[in-house]
Amino acid sequence: MDTELIAVEATWTPDGWPVPARLTWAGETLPVVDTGRRWKADDGLHLLARVADGRVFELHTNGARWWARVVSAPPGHA
Repeated sequence: MDTELIAVEATWTPDGWPVPARLTWAGETLPVVDTGRRWKADDGLHLLARVADGRVFELHTNGARWWARVVSAPPGHA
């Protein structure tokens, strides 16, 4: 899995899940419009986040750092 270290602006729920508002990918700040499945793994918390242009990212955090990879993009989107 190719992931990149990124910046994420998020709040946290009382039960410890992040709620991302924005992420910075390739120098561009992207608003998060929806979140989907979330899960815990040995390496931290993972969740799916859709941004305004339709791309879906898998976000991963260990509580101090964030990583991401694009898991879905609309047709014609790089």
